[in-house]
Amino acid sequence: MADLGISHTHVNQYGSERSKKPATTRSKVHLVLNAALVTVAFAFLAAFVCGIIG
Repeated sequence: MADLGISHTHVNQYGSERSKKPATTRSKVHLVLNAALVTVAFAFLAAFVCGIIG
């Protein structure tokens, strides 16, 4: 491994190995709400650009 100034004991800390916990119900709900919000915002902007709104 190239010497990047990172000791080998801390290499996995930066995402080279999956160490995340399984998603909780709260995080799943959060993801669904964010996806819905982005979808609604996109639909609104598309309708505005196409002249359906305004």
